[in-house]
Amino acid sequence: MVIPGELEIRRNDVSALSRFAALNAKWIEQLHHMEESDRLMVARPQIYIENGSHVFSAHLNGVVVGVVALKRHEQGKYELTKMAVDEQYQGQGIGQILMTAVEGFARDGLNLHSIFLLSNTKNEAALRLYARNGWTVNHEGPHPVYARANIGMEKIL
Repeated sequence: MVIPGELEIRRNDVSALSRFAALNAKWIEQLHHMEESDRLMVARPQIYIENGSHVFSAHLNGVVVGVVALKRHEQGKYELTKMAVDEQYQGQGIGQILMTAVEGFARDGLNLHSIFLLSNTKNEAALRLYARNGWTVNHEGPHPVYARANIGMEKIL
């Protein structure tokens, strides 16, 4: 288990963006296939820190071991998206630490009342993390934009 004090969480660290893209591309390719939005993320990861969006990165001994984005949408809604933890560090609580950081920033830094996410029922570990953190399902079935998304969830902050 990673000791939280040893793990540094950074927001919008430009130096972490290439790792953000690489970690996400890896799990997407393992479980699904790269969609157009994923290819854009790899080509231009900086879009995830533009226009009010944020990337959180977990650093351990100088290495980015986990990432997640809080993406701003129209009407001021925010989506938790592109969460990934390096395979070598999975199961050590890094996803939980990132989740706590994002939820706290959304609530206290952005004064949001809720955030949403899209996922896939194949992502069992992610769904367990979301459920443990009080996320509730608000949509099941095919998504009109993202082929791999078949479940939507919301978190009231």
